[in-house]
Amino acid sequence: MDSSLMHQPTVTVPIVFYRGVKAIAKFLEMHPDSVRKLLREGSIPAKRDETGRWVLTNIDYYRSLQS
Repeated sequence: MDSSLMHQPTVTVPIVFYRGVKAIAKFLEMHPDSVRKLLREGSIPAKRDETGRWVLTNIDYYRSLQS
C-alpha cells in the first residue's frame, strides 16, 4: 500500500438531506426540470421516500462524483 495514503487526514462532513425536486435543484444549482430529467435517468443518486418524494444526501452525491 502507498504510505502516503495511510497518513491522510480524516474529514468529518455532516449529512444533509435534500427532500423534493426543488431542494435538490437548489443544492445542485440547476433548474428543477433538468433535475427531474436526471432523476428519471438515474443520473442523480437519489431515492424516493415513503411518500414518493425524491431524497438526496450530500454524501451520496459526493460519492457519485468519485465513480
